[in-house]
Amino acid sequence: MAPPKTVSPVIASLRASSTSVVRGCPGVPRSIPRIETVIELRPFNGVPFMIRSVGIELRTTQRVIVPSTLGSNDTVREYKIYENPFVFRPAAGEFSERLLGIDIPVLIPLPKDIISSGQYPQWNAMTTHSLVVKVSCGDTYNNETNYNEAFPIPIKLYDTLPIYRQFNEPIAEVRNSDCKQVLVELSLPVSSIGPKDDIILFVKTMTDPLCNKISKNLRLRFITFQIKEILECHEGGLPLMKEHKIYTETKSFLNDESILNTQGVSHQFRLEFPFDNEYLQMYCNKNYIDNNLSDNKHVVSTYTNDKKNSKVVEGIPLTHTQGFTTLGRLFSIRYEAIIKVKLVHGRDMEITLPITISPFNRESSEYLLSWIINQCEVARNKFGKDLVNRLVNARYDETDTVLHRFNPPPIVYKYTKSDWVRLGFNGEAFGSNQLGKNLVQYID
Repeated sequence: MAPPKTVSPVIASLRASSTSVVRGCPGVPRSIPRIETVIELRPFNGVPFMIRSVGIELRTTQRVIVPSTLGSNDTVREYKIYENPFVFRPAAGEFSERLLGIDIPVLIPLPKDIISSGQYPQWNAMTTHSLVVKVSCGDTYNNETNYNEAFPIPIKLYDTLPIYRQFNEPIAEVRNSDCKQVLVELSLPVSSIGPKDDIILFVKTMTDPLCNKISKNLRLRFITFQIKEILECHEGGLPLMKEHKIYTETKSFLNDESILNTQGVSHQFRLEFPFDNEYLQMYCNKNYIDNNLSDNKHVVSTYTNDKKNSKVVEGIPLTHTQGFTTLGRLFSIRYEAIIKVKLVHGRDMEITLPITISPFNRESSEYLLSWIINQCEVARNKFGKDLVNRLVNARYDETDTVLHRFNPPPIVYKYTKSDWVRLGFNGEAFGSNQLGKNLVQYID
């Protein structure tokens, strides 16, 4: 028979707030991304408790289920990002302290390599974060008990917004076929795409003017454009890589337009990146106009939509429930644009371009950019311009040490009538009930 479960004499909670406990913009170092909240410890039934220590941890959990020949590999890994075992402890020389409650301010800097919270339905994978409060109670070693309470912390990264300049510099590639007869020019105007954004790819296929041996009947048969989602696993026992085809479009060429020469054959691929929900509309202009300018003649397009719809896990933002580029410790998700060129009397070609998929689209990025700028100003006003410049390139342990002095000390509520009233209890209900009245009469 299992022993009875011990009930904690303390209730731990995070102070209610109209804003997120994550302050700043993770992925933007100048905003000093951090967790700011207050841990409130209160008695379970109004009886003062003996507290020995309070500690906190910030944990990241990654889970992935990869199908295999004999079933599936369900792998879960938990990583400790931050730990402070003594955010509160009694005065020196005291084993424990009898209290009515404690308010513990928390300020945890987020590391630069923090992983974004997210859910990836195609792979049954997810990344979550939690703030764990560890409470130790008791007045002696013999009756000391420990209790843990975990609070989900949704963390969104803002380092891949499509509006950033580095993602708006065109990517241009020129590839030569193995037979040295054909050149393919590729141009991708933007390299970061969000849900509902347009992906535009320009492809020009032509003969190589430097090649002296061009086949007389060299022709272009068709060009295929694909978008793939790639899962990479970083631990033994899991497959190194799995691929999922999101989109395929094939453009075939008739006899008159398929003949290749130095002038080349040009084609533009254009598609709207698939989206699973409309949650990004909270950042966007509602007046959306669809303006598809692509040539649909002899074009076959296919969206692969066999994603497994699952319930959103607590701690995952609603905007992060479909795939996006992420770099993790257990697994990573990346994306590729693949161009396949089928030739007649020439060697076929396959070209791969890496692309970044952001959880935010271009329209929502314009809204978020002004908020990010504001958060950077808030950080400068709070911590000082010189300190922000110093922390941008500082190590994580140095950042934690520096920011610790901005965190106020805990507020302790002792077993006194004044603190009893400060906690919101009726002063007449403090101490022993000598009048024999029902406790319900004292409830405000």
